Amino acid sequence: MSTVLATDLDGTVVFEDGIHPADREAIGSWLAAGNTLVLATGKSVDAVRLVWHEVGMPDPDYVIAFTGSVITDGSLHPLAVTAHQPGLLDDIVSLVDGEPLVLYASDIEHDYVVAARVSQHSSIVPRSYPADLDRLRHTDLFGIPLYIPDPTVMDRVEPALRKLCAGRAEVHRNQNFLDVVPPGVSKGAGLRRLLTGLIGDHGDVYTLGDSWNDLSMHEVADHPVALAHSPAQVRAHCEATVDSAAQLIAQILKEQK
Repeated sequence: MSTVLATDLDGTVVFEDGIHPADREAIGSWLAAGNTLVLATGKSVDAVRLVWHEVGMPDPDYVIAFTGSVITDGSLHPLAVTAHQPGLLDDIVSLVDGEPLVLYASDIEHDYVVAARVSQHSSIVPRSYPADLDRLRHTDLFGIPLYIPDPTVMDRVEPALRKLCAGRAEVHRNQNFLDVVPPGVSKGAGLRRLLTGLIGDHGDVYTLGDSWNDLSMHEVADHPVALAHSPAQVRAHCEATVDSAAQLIAQILKEQK
């Protein structure tokens, strides 16, 4: 039975300067040893394609995108999708009117900029397009990310957004982002769905991540592991910390010999 590694991308394997050579090599070794690799990310399908597939990384076995709204195979073909309820985007637009943030909305393929009131760019959304709100109102949306670089603004917007979304959507915090996804959706729910329905027989499950939106998948794991730079709350939910994905993979492969 193969060992499963479900890893976050941003701040875990994908950084501002790309995927580090040691991590790239380790991931190749992980797959070559017959283990299972799951990418679990808040990114859209298009963003995963841009930062992973288009830079020559080997196909994973599965991808949990949009924090769990979409599950794909390694080639990014959707296997399971959960869309937002109609009308939510308009309500969020009204809620954050005037706030210094960037509001995105994502269909199955692309990220769109609905409102931009800060100039900072985030690698979490590496490619985006101008939004046509009328079209988006009639399109299935799988993620509504809000980029909020100012912590004081984050602290103000987050509780109001959670109140607005109660019973209608989930709000997951990820460093400078609030990711709004459909009800019941999380990285953990996506991973559990994979483990029980698609992966089949498997060995131990490891999870690796660096932020609050990774907590749900850590709860599913046999061995939850955090990056050393993770917030204290995230580290507290894990059995170990590592400096890199390469370090964790090397430890597991050594134990498998």
